[in-house]
This record gives sequence, C-alpha cells and structure tokens, in this order.
Amino acid sequence: MKTTLEKAMLLGIGLAATGKEQITLTVGELVKKGEVGRLEIRSLADKLIQRKEEEERQMEARVTGRVQTIWSEQSQVILEELEQLKLRVLALEHNKDLHN
Repeated sequence: MKTTLEKAMLLGIGLAATGKEQITLTVGELVKKGEVGRLEIRSLADKLIQRKEEEERQMEARVTGRVQTIWSEQSQVILEELEQLKLRVLALEHNKDLHN
C-alpha cells in the first residue's frame, strides 16, 4: 500500500495548480478505485493540500526574488540615466551662462 501512497503523493506535483476541491475529488477517485483506504483519505488529502501550499510558497518566493533582481537592475540603470541627464542639464546651463 505504501507504493500506492507514494504514487498518490506524486500527484501532488500535478495538483499544485489546482484547488483544494480538486485534490479532494482526486483522492475520492483513488478511494473508489480501491487504491487508497477510506481511513487514509483524510491524511492523504491533508498531505496533498500541504504539498500544494508549500509549492505555492516556493513559487511565490522564486517570483519575488526574480522581480526584486529585475527591479534592482532596472533601478541602477535609471539612476545612471538620471545622473547623465543631470550632467547634461548642468552643461547646458553652464553654456547658457557663458553666452549671456
């Protein structure tokens, strides 16, 4: 039976993008097919839901990290461009003062 439970846990990977209702339905189908006993259904559903939530947290952390990296890189470019514009404005003001 452990092999069947391990297979069911692997379903958690595929169920990561689904809701709790779909997990419950999937576990219910396993019970109907006789692959999971009725006593194991709650534990299996809970494990699949926990796995789904953990994968969501990991995905959120990866996305947040990537966004922060991109923002940091872009912020540096923007600051450099602003500094160049500031220098150009100062040069233009200086040239204007020389001609007046």
